[in-house]
Amino acid sequence: MTLEELVNSKLDKLNPTDLIVWRYIYAHKKECCYISIYDIADNCNVSRTTVLRFAKKLGLDGFSDLKMMLKMEISQAREKPSMDIAEATVNLCKNVGEEIAKQDFTRLNKLLHNAKRIFVYASGHVQKNVASEISRLFVNCNVLVYEIKGPDEIGIILKNITENDLFIIISLSGESKKVVDVAQKLYLQKIPIISLTKLKSNTLATLSTENIYVTPIDLPATVDFEYKSMLGFFLAVEMWFVSYSQYCAEQIE
Repeated sequence: MTLEELVNSKLDKLNPTDLIVWRYIYAHKKECCYISIYDIADNCNVSRTTVLRFAKKLGLDGFSDLKMMLKMEISQAREKPSMDIAEATVNLCKNVGEEIAKQDFTRLNKLLHNAKRIFVYASGHVQKNVASEISRLFVNCNVLVYEIKGPDEIGIILKNITENDLFIIISLSGESKKVVDVAQKLYLQKIPIISLTKLKSNTLATLSTENIYVTPIDLPATVDFEYKSMLGFFLAVEMWFVSYSQYCAEQIE
């Protein structure tokens, strides 16, 4: 089990301060392998005891065990043998499919069906492609999803949004300042939010009414960075569309 999987399995035991520590560690994995517990505490503006408690809530004996897990994961990633393309394809489809199959779209469908207006806001290039796919698919169910494409638009919409509207926000980390600022304003105005993120423990998810969680899968691309497939996001949207089409048919019956 990876450290990320361990954190996700213990989310019910973690408080907001614990999540601050985890988000820092997740964003600085290599650095955290070598710095002290005091350094992490200072960088997170928490006490040393808080960092230690976080490690113990994960079932570890202490911070040194957490660092050891980080070092092992980084080492294994470097030593990972090249994977056959066919094997990578099968693993990708299997893992993505199994994760999406666990998603229950019932509450999302109700929010979508009851919304007067629906807006989708994305934080990056890939995310914008996912937003366009949402808009393209759901029009087949007579649902018009307005794609927000600029900061000026978001400002105008936030001034005129109502509790009868719905916001869909797509962000890989759920920690982008622009995304969090928008989500906080919507949350204060009690506007329903559906978020699509890759991490369960993120600020956007905590501010959202409902959340679709997708884990990007590693692929053996020979590049200077760790390449992850975004297929899960597109498949999740497609399955949501299928689920919603069935939901609409049930409402007619």
